[in-house]
Amino acid sequence: MRTESGLPMIHTPRISEAAYQILREKIVSKEFAPGQRLDLNAIEKKLGISRTPLKEALLRLEAEGLIVIVPRSGTFISDPGPEEIAESFDVRAALEIYAVKLTVERATDKEIGELRAIVQELADLAAKKDRDAIYPRYLALDHQFHQQLVALAGNERLCQAHVRENVHAQMARIRYRRSERELDLAEEEHKRIIAALEARDAETAQAEMGIHLMRAKRSILADMEVAA
Repeated sequence: MRTESGLPMIHTPRISEAAYQILREKIVSKEFAPGQRLDLNAIEKKLGISRTPLKEALLRLEAEGLIVIVPRSGTFISDPGPEEIAESFDVRAALEIYAVKLTVERATDKEIGELRAIVQELADLAAKKDRDAIYPRYLALDHQFHQQLVALAGNERLCQAHVRENVHAQMARIRYRRSERELDLAEEEHKRIIAALEARDAETAQAEMGIHLMRAKRSILADMEVAA
């Protein structure tokens, strides 16, 4: 079968996409350490792929700022500093604040209710005594909340931009923090955001999201300073 343009349809999954997803997860989860030089020959063998799809995957990772390709030296995992993390948070805040406005306008009550359920689960985790133990799950669920809220804006380009900018913040939280020191503050912020969304109050929801993200930015930068 051929498409209208005369090009044959591709039925097999894109190998480069699979390689990209695998490598991206290993970088974000810190399985590959910041600054680590990647052994591309070993990666090819372990993934069972050739250099061409691997190169395509690496170019995507480089575009997201997750790796640095240095000619004649190698390919290295990015190690973003405080300035880069701060800039990522600022761009992320601009994207999420705009997304909140669209979500208020476009999301159904049921979809906002699903966000409420995530916020409740976050609150239940925050109520537990051993915060070190619950932190990995809390981090994943918090990421889901923000990602899902942006998705409800119904703008694919906005979602893609948010994924790119959010990844460095996620990496920093994994690298520099084993537990969340400000869970109580974060949960109050989440509750105010969801209450404003339910009330279809875009202005308040945007303001609360800005407060939430700027506090998170200050907190992770403080952790980075301590670790320096």
